[in-house]
Amino acid sequence: MIEIFLNFYILSSMTIGENLRRLRNEKGLSLRKLQREVGISHNTIEGYEINSIQPTIKNCYKLCKYFDVPLEYLFLGEESLKDFQDVNLLVLFNKIDKMDKEDRTTIKKYILKYMKSKKELEKLKNEAD
Repeated sequence: MIEIFLNFYILSSMTIGENLRRLRNEKGLSLRKLQREVGISHNTIEGYEINSIQPTIKNCYKLCKYFDVPLEYLFLGEESLKDFQDVNLLVLFNKIDKMDKEDRTTIKKYILKYMKSKKELEKLKNEAD
């Protein structure tokens, strides 16, 4: 039984670093910028990313809250996002999915444009820091 737990722990620790790095890179954050945002030293965050140290539950919570992902994202990555966190979004997307192709295409364009603009704005803010 202990062996199973240790194997899970080792596998989890490997993915925690990868998933954390992915989240940080997607936002275009440096280690120091993330340090300022969440209050965890950049050396500690780097340790998490290279799997030399394991995050505490408290730090996992801080990171997940900042990145707005469920706690299990650090362990499961994209697999944990199969279910919507926001029920209202799920309802909206189900309604959109039932619309005709032209309406769905238009809505997708608006969403993509919004996401691109938001990413560019975040990039400008990071450059200013």
